Amino acid sequence: MSKKTYTLVWYSAIPLWLLISFARKNPDIVEKYYSRIFYPLVFDLHRFFLDMIPFSLGDILYVVLTLFVLKTTFKKISYWRAKPLNLILDFGALLIMIVWIFHISWGFNYHRLPLSEQLQMPILYSEEDLVEQLDKIIQQSNQWHNRLVSSDTLAVKFPFSKEQLSEKITLYHPIYHETLLGTSKVKKSLISLPLCYMGYSGYLNPFTLESQVNAKMPIQSLITTLLHETAHQLGYAAEKEANFIAYLSTIKSENPYIQYTGNTFAFKYLFSDLFKLDPEKARNKLKLLNPGILKNFQQVNDFWKKYENPLEIIFDKTYDSYLKANGQKSGIKSYNEMVGLVINYHKNEKRF
Repeated sequence: MSKKTYTLVWYSAIPLWLLISFARKNPDIVEKYYSRIFYPLVFDLHRFFLDMIPFSLGDILYVVLTLFVLKTTFKKISYWRAKPLNLILDFGALLIMIVWIFHISWGFNYHRLPLSEQLQMPILYSEEDLVEQLDKIIQQSNQWHNRLVSSDTLAVKFPFSKEQLSEKITLYHPIYHETLLGTSKVKKSLISLPLCYMGYSGYLNPFTLESQVNAKMPIQSLITTLLHETAHQLGYAAEKEANFIAYLSTIKSENPYIQYTGNTFAFKYLFSDLFKLDPEKARNKLKLLNPGILKNFQQVNDFWKKYENPLEIIFDKTYDSYLKANGQKSGIKSYNEMVGLVINYHKNEKRF
């Protein structure tokens, strides 16, 4: 990098900071011009080129970037020891360039108008609302489970493979009341094993706009993860919104296995919220689920237990910090905030 380019990169941090500050204060403008006009064009351009590639270019990009940083560090370590200020300046310039690309390609979606405001729907709810919706979810989960097995003590076995998933599911848009076509395909991550140890089920690469899923997960988890990451691809950056769209897409499906997955997916989040408020009441609700559903939950838990390790806490804290830096004040806990969207969507379902 020439000295002139180097200087320009550092000066560009000022307009970058101003743009991000403006976006955070003006979500309606971000929604109108970035999320609905500019971003779809960027996404279509990425999709045109990258859907032809059967593997994840984003995975390779991350590996190459990591190797580049390690190589540069090893090569210049003696230089940085002599001039430690240059270490800050060099990595600062690299970080500024990455943040620019991140925000232009996808990141400004973090500051778009919240989905609840687009739907003109509240997100607050009472404990009574929570218990009422949880009871409905339990009833629906048991009903779908009973349709899929011969005994309520049996776990559901999915009759299709992981490779067939993309043919079975479709993302449903909560605003336009129609099935979205033209979404990009979700790819199996080339680094699925490392993702297991990191505790990640999938991710959207904000630079290539590819959605990757951890291909090693049980198929029950893959269904909602695939829908969650596809929602991210369409510009819904907030985790609670991607979770809600994934849930909504499952209950709009005509496939009973997808319906079952969506209802049990929602159960875990509603149950978790009730447990925080009243552990005893939550335990009593858990007893109402068919034993076979609990076995499906146990299968997923057993899978993740195999990969538990001390470093997982570091990855969680890193991702938590990343979410907070991008305007999601609750960090990782924002996944659970889908509960308010689920409850109020069903309370106002006739409007939709």
